[in-house]
Amino acid sequence: MSQAMLKTLAATSVVALAFTGCVSNTPKPSQSAHNEIYFKPVMAPTKDEQKKKIMTSSEVVINGEVHKIGWHTIARTGQKLPSLDGKSMEIFGQVKNQAGVPISHKDGSPFVCKTSKDGSGPDHTTLHELNGNLFAITQFECGPGAMYISKLEKTKEGGLKAVATSHISQAGYYGGWVHCAGMKTPWGSHLGSEEYEPNARALAKDEYYYNFSLYFKDGEKALNPYYWGWTPEVTIKNDKGETEYVKHYAMGRFAHELAYVMPDSKTVYLTDDGANGALFMFIADKEADLSAGTLYTAKLNQKSDLNGGEFDIEWINLGHANDGQIKTFIDKKLSFEDMFEVAKDDNGVCPAGFTSVNTTPGMECLKLKPGMALVASRLESRRFAGYMGGTTEFNKKEGITFDKKRNQLYIAISRIQLGMEDFKKKGEANSKYDIGGGNHIRLPRNDCGGVYKMDIVSNMKDTKGVAINSTMITSNFKGEVVGEMKKYPKGSEFDGNKCSIAGIAEPDNLTFIGNSDILIIGEDTGAHQIDYIWAYNVETKDLTRILTSPYGSETTSPFWYPNIAGSGYLTTVIQHPFGESDQEKKDAPQDIESWIGVVGPFPAFE
Repeated sequence: MSQAMLKTLAATSVVALAFTGCVSNTPKPSQSAHNEIYFKPVMAPTKDEQKKKIMTSSEVVINGEVHKIGWHTIARTGQKLPSLDGKSMEIFGQVKNQAGVPISHKDGSPFVCKTSKDGSGPDHTTLHELNGNLFAITQFECGPGAMYISKLEKTKEGGLKAVATSHISQAGYYGGWVHCAGMKTPWGSHLGSEEYEPNARALAKDEYYYNFSLYFKDGEKALNPYYWGWTPEVTIKNDKGETEYVKHYAMGRFAHELAYVMPDSKTVYLTDDGANGALFMFIADKEADLSAGTLYTAKLNQKSDLNGGEFDIEWINLGHANDGQIKTFIDKKLSFEDMFEVAKDDNGVCPAGFTSVNTTPGMECLKLKPGMALVASRLESRRFAGYMGGTTEFNKKEGITFDKKRNQLYIAISRIQLGMEDFKKKGEANSKYDIGGGNHIRLPRNDCGGVYKMDIVSNMKDTKGVAINSTMITSNFKGEVVGEMKKYPKGSEFDGNKCSIAGIAEPDNLTFIGNSDILIIGEDTGAHQIDYIWAYNVETKDLTRILTSPYGSETTSPFWYPNIAGSGYLTTVIQHPFGESDQEKKDAPQDIESWIGVVGPFPAFE
């Protein structure tokens, strides 16, 4: 392609990417210091038929070479596929009980994790290549939750499709819970999450908690809130697709959106979704082994409230633990009252001897019982973080990714509101999110959210002056790209959108195209009628829309794979179409089935 043509593409709002990789189907060293990629943009859909389907960039230009790309479906919920051993048929996404038997509703219909009836549907899929065999591990955001491993084949168009699938048992760890985002670790395993852990002080309000009676033979008698809210890891053991499943109790219990492992294979950043959450960092004792380590929580010191705000970070040491230690306490069925005393506040002030914390459940006056610091740090990590002085004011903290070229971490905040706003007096609107807390974050409200960048430093000390044993520690937190709240005229083609369709709205999960300038941003939003995936150039600050999803869906967990079977892929899930809005617009019952799939194929590169 000529330079004139490249300039024309650039002028039509396509975004340039830069990475050090090759442009053929066989990875090889880059031939230049700066490789350019241009995505053909996807326009914001305005017609009904456009809003009922997945639309993606149809071309990508890499160093002047045009490559055809598009959407390729791996599988859909409810799809029947042979099991990996070929002995039975499986329904993709069907939830099974502790004994491995499919769960059914009272009306006899199968419990399949796909829509709001049973949960949100699949959330994250990881791709794996083992001795020439291709697999995908998919986790489902329901309670009880599910995981499936699927065998894949490459299609003649260069996509990937599932040809067999099998349920992954989580029975050895009391089942799975509302699995959200995930990642493929540097050592090749699937690292998952359990979001929105049961509140041990308010179980009567938790619908998912009592749904779990369907999972156990003993029903409600078997329930324990501390069984869930952890970080599961799945390893493929052999070419047959047999798996090993564990939960990492040492990494803490809270509303895990994502545990993101840094390239050192020891440092892990953990986001806590929901209102008044915390930010955690886990430093494993050994590389590629998350079974033991030290947990930290962030304390933010605000410097600015512009463009989403700017903060310095201090890290508070919450202690060292290993999985076995914490599992002992869980198996004993310790209660919240075994760890904390609770007192009533007097107009926002706690009595002597009690510490005020304000986390997801609201303000509480807590006193840690003697000898319970270790167990509280893991079973009640968010409350313990607030008790120790950490920042527990984040709202909807979502995906994480790393840019190794600039040594920066990126984190998405879906909505800058509630605890992130500044409420000075009790009684003013939403003051309950600040009263009794540290009020470390004081920002203007932005319902469209933003993505933040965090610089990585090689040496840092915790708040007690002790060196942190990692060379990949974040030292600050600064807004990089934020959405723009906007009201469109009634009756216009974008009427109903609450954020500018030219920018992000409620960013969800993120991925970075390695050795490039491109940050991929997914959305989980009601502020755009249709959810998008964006390519954001961190150097030029340009945004290019590269995918749109159908009515009522969200674009969950995009993740970049530079080389799977000789091609690069961007995975994503189109979750619960017609599930959050516009249910009446679907044309057929099967339209509500979620998709897992890839955008590609791209030339492979390392």
